[in-house]
Amino acid sequence: MIEKLKQIFSSTLGENTDSYLANQQQSKILAAVALMIEIIAVDNEQHETEKAMLRHILATHFNVEDSDAEKLIADAQRAHDDATDFYRFTADINQHYNEQEKIELIEMLWQIAWADHDLQDIEEHVIRKLASLLYVSHKDFIATKLKVVGEH
Repeated sequence: MIEKLKQIFSSTLGENTDSYLANQQQSKILAAVALMIEIIAVDNEQHETEKAMLRHILATHFNVEDSDAEKLIADAQRAHDDATDFYRFTADINQHYNEQEKIELIEMLWQIAWADHDLQDIEEHVIRKLASLLYVSHKDFIATKLKVVGEH
């Protein structure tokens, strides 16, 4: 599948195909990580457990090496700090993620919010808003919450 995509892009991008695809994947991950950083920052208490969960998610779900994780988090933090709203990130996600990937992203947001075993109302509010902006159904919003919170 990747090779087929490279062939399609190479017809229009030439030698820049690998770079373009890498940038697209980077953009896709960056938008998700910026939303995860919002969940970490929203309660004005940045717990190390939440940051550790973010690094765990990067490694397990996005196959980001530890050496690259800190740079990606810093890039996402800058993008998050520069943003005035969620639209930039949710628009990227809506463009590049399928329905199941969006549901998985909402689950990841719950994992970060619940990493400190203290779910703040503001964290739930932001995740609900993001689920709505990503067109994730209320049923899936609740199911992912119960899956994460019910595990602990």
